[in-house]
Amino acid sequence: MNDSLYAYCVDIVNEDTGNYAYMIILAITDKPQILEFHPNGSSPYMNIADKKAYYAGLSKYYIKETDSMLQDLTTGNKINKKDISVIISKENSHLSYNAIGGNSNIKGVNAIGGYSNIDAVPDYKSEKGCAPTSLAMLIKYTYGNLVDSQTTLIDRLAYEFDSLPGSGATPVAYIKPGVIRYLSSKGITPTFCRFISENYFGDPIYGMTYNSLETYQTYINAKIPVVVIMFGAKGTSPAFPSGFNDHAVCGTGYYVGSAGEFIIVHTTAQEGDVYVAYSEYALGQFAWFTVY
Repeated sequence: MNDSLYAYCVDIVNEDTGNYAYMIILAITDKPQILEFHPNGSSPYMNIADKKAYYAGLSKYYIKETDSMLQDLTTGNKINKKDISVIISKENSHLSYNAIGGNSNIKGVNAIGGYSNIDAVPDYKSEKGCAPTSLAMLIKYTYGNLVDSQTTLIDRLAYEFDSLPGSGATPVAYIKPGVIRYLSSKGITPTFCRFISENYFGDPIYGMTYNSLETYQTYINAKIPVVVIMFGAKGTSPAFPSGFNDHAVCGTGYYVGSAGEFIIVHTTAQEGDVYVAYSEYALGQFAWFTVY
């Protein structure tokens, strides 16, 4: 472990309501990138005083107890520092880890290479449009028997999204409220439901600057699929030989290696795992969306 800076944790309070939110921001690029955003509640690091903080991906928060021991801020368990890389490497063997010091500085991961793919994410064929189908894959994987079966789930989401009959075109602005309404009808209140990068009005911010591969990897490593909304995408697959164009897919994994940088997706055409280059040529103007 070394002492290089990876990320900042920023707690935000609304002085009128007293409500808290927090975000974890990647600090190793020229332009800030949000790794996590939580609109309700303070961060696990808020009251750690002068203890050194460590970050190992989504919901993996630690502080230094002694030279040899770390405390897991989620469970309260003590972990030997020499074991932390072993515990993490079983899940994310491709990641490198950098320790950093300071009250607001967080130990992080720099996902520079490797392969990861989430098993058991459904591979549905589009019935009422790509957006409801892609979201159905994500929601079914995440909530299992708490939600409807494939056809009913896609139908319900298409209704909530106001997807157009025939073409299945879906207004992007209807996706987040539609997901929330559907889950609410099942008695589910998600912890997180949004585009990972949004503006003040809740609209997605598109492009590689605000939808980094590192951010995508953080969610995949935490076993959280990511829906990719694309416009003008030129990436292809056997079912889309002329390009995806305006489309939505369900991201299940990634590969970063000698062949390049790729996200792994289910394309809504039941063609299995499809590798799509992480580039604005292949993905067009794109944005990450997830719910859990």
